Amino acid sequence: MADFMDNMMDDLKKSDKAGVITTVKELKENQFGMPLKHYAQQYLFGSTGLRLKVFHSIAGPPAACKSPLLFDLMGHVCASSDNGGLNGLGFVYELEDKISPTLLSSMMQRHGDIIGKSFRLVQGLTIEGAMGHIATQLIPAYKKNIPKYDIPIIVGLDSIGGSASSDTIGKITTDGAVGKGFYDKAHYVKYFCENSGHVIGDIPMVVICINQEKESAAATFGARPQKKITGGVSQIFKGGHMISSSFYTHASGTAKLLKLRTTKTSFCDARMIELTFSWNKFGASEEDAYGHKFEWALASARCIAAPEKGVGEIRDICDVSVSDKELVTCRQLNLKSAPAEEFEAALFAPENSKLLDDLRMYQKIEKIKGLDEYAKYIKNKGKEEKPAAAKKAAPAKKKTVAKKATPKKVEAVKPPSKPLFSIDTGDKDD
Repeated sequence: MADFMDNMMDDLKKSDKAGVITTVKELKENQFGMPLKHYAQQYLFGSTGLRLKVFHSIAGPPAACKSPLLFDLMGHVCASSDNGGLNGLGFVYELEDKISPTLLSSMMQRHGDIIGKSFRLVQGLTIEGAMGHIATQLIPAYKKNIPKYDIPIIVGLDSIGGSASSDTIGKITTDGAVGKGFYDKAHYVKYFCENSGHVIGDIPMVVICINQEKESAAATFGARPQKKITGGVSQIFKGGHMISSSFYTHASGTAKLLKLRTTKTSFCDARMIELTFSWNKFGASEEDAYGHKFEWALASARCIAAPEKGVGEIRDICDVSVSDKELVTCRQLNLKSAPAEEFEAALFAPENSKLLDDLRMYQKIEKIKGLDEYAKYIKNKGKEEKPAAAKKAAPAKKKTVAKKATPKKVEAVKPPSKPLFSIDTGDKDD
């Protein structure tokens, strides 16, 4: 059977229409992503990295901190390695014309000086204009300027729900009638979502879409309201991850407690984490303005201390508790009433790699390869040795026939006056 499969594979590889044919082992080994910085992020996405060529969606009601979550993920990609980032590029397509520069700068300054360097805003486009710009402008520009594909790029669409479409704009400006903008958006999202992998190709790119989540009455009387998202259901079928955000505001008015749920994921079971989004409205300088930040380290501690599905053996791996004052205790890491940031730093310390691997195994967080390994993969892609073509037998050498020696031209000699010898016709010996 093995010989048969090998021979069959050799024949298939000769065809340009064969596609990429792999074993399950090769598929598992060739999973790549942008490394996620925090354990809570890894748990939410079910892997150590944000998978490449996968369409991600963050949905939720207004004020559910969807845009700040997008900016925070992008900030990590765009930050320099000195600031714990990935030295990547980021583009936000701002489709609602209501982005807050204070909020954006507050989020980004936590990742170093990236505003105006590795991070850009694209404004003034409709939803179809943004998707067209990504496909016909941004991706070709990347290929031209970064041919080695060794720099990650993250793109955010903020947001589909509040975006304009050219059809609707045309109907409003010409006759004042509102068109079916919702359905138009559904088509744009459907086509981009379904074809994003082929459009992106081998570029180390991640696309994250912000969407509005609305409730509508259920078809059955007495049933719970159904949640709908702008752009249609294509994201539910095609998107790699869809995160739904809900929240409540603390009584102090200086923080929100978010619940992030994976309402749809292609790579792991359903996940949920609690994440605090806090801010400080007072400060002595402009850099202190609002001070928006996500408490990711605290979310990581809560994720392990109170796992969504059972406790069991996780206590033997990493026994974590979080106090009312948000201090973390973990006997395996020799921490008692420590700040959450200290806990997460200890969790990711090299000497605790065995504990971290066991924890990931227990909570089914898949280890996937990072960007350095992806760059090597792209470099070697297509260089696999093709089956050597059988050498044509060298044509038999023609037998060289020796040329006959040309007789030397002999000049005629005049006979002497006397014969040199005489012929005796008798029987006697000479």
